[in-house]
Amino acid sequence: MNISIIGTGYVGLVTGTCFAEVGHNVICVDCDKKKIDLLQAGEIPIYEPGLKDLVERNVDAGRLSFTACTAEGVERADVIFIAVPTPPLEDGSVDLSFIEL
Repeated sequence: MNISIIGTGYVGLVTGTCFAEVGHNVICVDCDKKKIDLLQAGEIPIYEPGLKDLVERNVDAGRLSFTACTAEGVERADVIFIAVPTPPLEDGSVDLSFIEL
């Protein structure tokens, strides 16, 4: 299955890597080009034990890749997961600015 993960924070990067580890083709998308550049260079911008090895293994196997281009990231996806922050606003409502285009 081709899976797209929008967001490469703790939830998105770990989820995408785990899907790749069980055999799915995963492309992780993030609007932060610097973060994508780090990931493409094999650097992990978050701390999660064992994640670096899993990312490396799945990138090398061709099951995991990264892009800053949303259109490229979702064009062949069978499933799209959105894993971006939705922090509360002062009035208790949800800030959806990371989701809105």
